[in-house]
Amino acid sequence: MLPNIAIVGNAPKDKCELLNNMLAEEELAELCNIILYGADGQPEKEALVDALQDWRSGRVQGIVCLPFTGGLLNVLKECLGEEATPALPMYVNVNMKMASVMGDVEAAEAMTNVTKEAIVTRIEQVTDAMKRDFFILNPRIAVAAINVEKANDVEGEGKDVVTEAVEELSQKDISILGPVDTAKFFDLENRGIYDALVEIYDAQCMENHVKTTDEDTLTIISGLHIPIVTGQYEATLRAIFMALDIVRNRNNYETPFANPLQKLYKERKEDGEKARFTVKKKGFNPAEHRRENVNYTTSATPKSSEQA
Repeated sequence: MLPNIAIVGNAPKDKCELLNNMLAEEELAELCNIILYGADGQPEKEALVDALQDWRSGRVQGIVCLPFTGGLLNVLKECLGEEATPALPMYVNVNMKMASVMGDVEAAEAMTNVTKEAIVTRIEQVTDAMKRDFFILNPRIAVAAINVEKANDVEGEGKDVVTEAVEELSQKDISILGPVDTAKFFDLENRGIYDALVEIYDAQCMENHVKTTDEDTLTIISGLHIPIVTGQYEATLRAIFMALDIVRNRNNYETPFANPLQKLYKERKEDGEKARFTVKKKGFNPAEHRRENVNYTTSATPKSSEQA
């Protein structure tokens, strides 16, 4: 049975022919079924609500959103409320995956207000997203420096929150590099050895994206139970393929943990012993044969008449 992918949003007239040609691809018809929401002029928010309801009912497995006039993340927050709190936008191209710690804020605010706790939380989210959405089980992540001049200063007052966060994350067995000077990072020929880059704020992601590829950016909303991908109209076909990959990757990652095998032994905390495959013998109750339950008292042997 082919998965159903929702296409949500309204396209301007000059983009309709482009989208129709993409959706008519024979290869696409062999991989999934497309369900359109909002193509009849329905408001974006209402169309997204309908698609989310169909996802909850199991009718839709993934959602691809066309560009939203009010910003997709803002509309998601209106539709989902607190459920949208862990939403993590990740910017993806063929060469690099990027995310930011502070989101879409001004550079001065991001640099001033960023904390070690915020960096740690974001990188843990990125690590989880790399595992679930991209099936990269041991992702290697680089994090940008706040102050490039102090990026390598790990002693004294020059030690910044990025360095502290990297030290804490390293103790959690997360493969992390940082703080890095992204200007030099993108010039390195071996930057491909890292799976993701975490910047401090969104504008850095957009600025550095052009250094890695000429293709349009896809944005994946990770951190939610719902697989959601968005991009420009020209990238809609790639967004559909990406949504299909995420649906498949999440299934491959989560299925083995749904019904884990039982342990072969259990620990007995009271005496520290381990009992393997304890089997009770039929008709035998150990509790009845404990030493303290055995009655050793015997009655006197009656004398025979001859002894009497």
